[in-house]
Amino acid sequence: MEIASDGQNDRRSVTKVMAGVERILQSCKKMGPCEGKTGKAEESLRMKEITASTSIREILQACPSARRIFDKHGLHGCGGENGPAESLEFFASVHEADLGAILRDLNAEMQKPQQEPYVYQESLADYIYRRFFKWGIAIMLSLGGMWGVISLLQISLRKELLQPDLLPAIHAHAHAMIFGWVGLFVMGFAYQSFPRFKVTTLWRPRLANLTLYLMLCGILTRAAADVLQHGAAALALGSLSVIVELTAISLFILIILKTSARSLAPHNPYETLILSALAWFLIQAVFSGLFFFAQATAGSPEQTIFRIALLDAPLRDMQLFGFAALIIAGVSQRFVPVVYGLGKPEHDHQRLIFWLMNGSLVLDIASYMTLFMTGSRIAGFFLEAAYVLMPVWAVLLVIQLRVFKQPTQTDRSWKFIRAAYVWLLIAMVMMPLLMPYSAIEGEAFSHAFWGAHRHAFTVGFVSMMILGVSSRVVPILAGIDSKQLSSLWGPFVLLNAGCAGRVVLQVLTESFPGVAYPLIGLTGVIELSALAWWGVGLWHVMNLAKTHRASVLKAPIPIEAH
Repeated sequence: MEIASDGQNDRRSVTKVMAGVERILQSCKKMGPCEGKTGKAEESLRMKEITASTSIREILQACPSARRIFDKHGLHGCGGENGPAESLEFFASVHEADLGAILRDLNAEMQKPQQEPYVYQESLADYIYRRFFKWGIAIMLSLGGMWGVISLLQISLRKELLQPDLLPAIHAHAHAMIFGWVGLFVMGFAYQSFPRFKVTTLWRPRLANLTLYLMLCGILTRAAADVLQHGAAALALGSLSVIVELTAISLFILIILKTSARSLAPHNPYETLILSALAWFLIQAVFSGLFFFAQATAGSPEQTIFRIALLDAPLRDMQLFGFAALIIAGVSQRFVPVVYGLGKPEHDHQRLIFWLMNGSLVLDIASYMTLFMTGSRIAGFFLEAAYVLMPVWAVLLVIQLRVFKQPTQTDRSWKFIRAAYVWLLIAMVMMPLLMPYSAIEGEAFSHAFWGAHRHAFTVGFVSMMILGVSSRVVPILAGIDSKQLSSLWGPFVLLNAGCAGRVVLQVLTESFPGVAYPLIGLTGVIELSALAWWGVGLWHVMNLAKTHRASVLKAPIPIEAH
């Protein structure tokens, strides 16, 4: 009897629970998508006013149909299903949107929401950047960084910078770093951010996705061709690499231009810097192919060295000062001041910076090749003039961006941005000192000093900027509050320590080889460890973002708009 009595009580309890659930469901059906009253906590949120400081995530949780408004103003898929944790004011500032207009649109939507539910689904254009970034990290840690460290360790053990047998590995390493590390990050960032900055959508996302695989094919086949150096197989692989990389870069430029053409947003001065960077991206790809064939078809080791000496420096200048520096300068104009709250400069130097960067580069390339071929003192004078102009544009760029001003928007990535521009100043100040230093050392050209300059620019400036920008952008795109992530002090300290050690020790290899050479190999290990530490963390953040997931957004928390 007791068992039967317990069973009856259980059935009555279940009946009461089901009745309660039914009442809750009925009340929910009566609520609109952006209204309702479900408890004291929700009651307090209901009375909260949407202001500039309200996070986009809070707004979307309260009124999912507001996603349509954000899409209209440039927030296409940003932050995943729940939206980014950043404030409405931050979003409006970064996207150069009218904050007042957005608030008015949100108010109207909150008061009279659309009845049709908003179905959220990431499109290829929303997550394509993750593919480029991940492959960029993979190439940097393997063909790029790891190969470079191995070569550096060999230099350290043999105590000699100039080793002809290491040139194929060094050239493959350099190609992988420019096309794979810098190139893939630039392309991924451009595909994701440029359409949103222009308040439009990416033109032909599938074609953009194809450029990734073309670039990967070109990078891998070029690495194999560089190792083989000579012969039919090397020429075949080198030819394939040049064709697919030129195709990929041409398509990339076409996609960006078509995306810009479909935008109604006005043209901005920073876009001139970006367009010139894209032109140099294509030019250096053509010159890179010529550089490979010049080596592969050389008839003797002496001819190989001569052709490398003639073409390598102009090629690297195109890649670093033409492509990398200009794209960073252009993106920095659009990204750094608004993201970190640095404000506008007192005087706009963008046009002057553009002409100085491009003019000094053209003068540098022409003067160097003329000097090398003829030995003309006039060419040497103009080459030094080009080197003097380069720190001028670097200083103007730093002033333009106000990177030494205290930011109003603090973030873990800021230390990378500021450090990058310190390294830029160091690298560019070293350029006009090359000839005087070489003369003091009794050399026509100091490979040690020039290599130190190159490293300060490539690792200190370019790589540091990649780490800083991606560490700020990726959490926003993944819908993660960066304040909840690692501070990144570990990778930051290691990368700067490794870079500083490499720059100083490489210069000292001429004066104190017994001390410098044994230690210089360690700096590469330190840098690669820092990049791996950062890369694993960024990869994890990208994996936290939801992909290919469609769902009808629902509003668990009501907020009243005013």
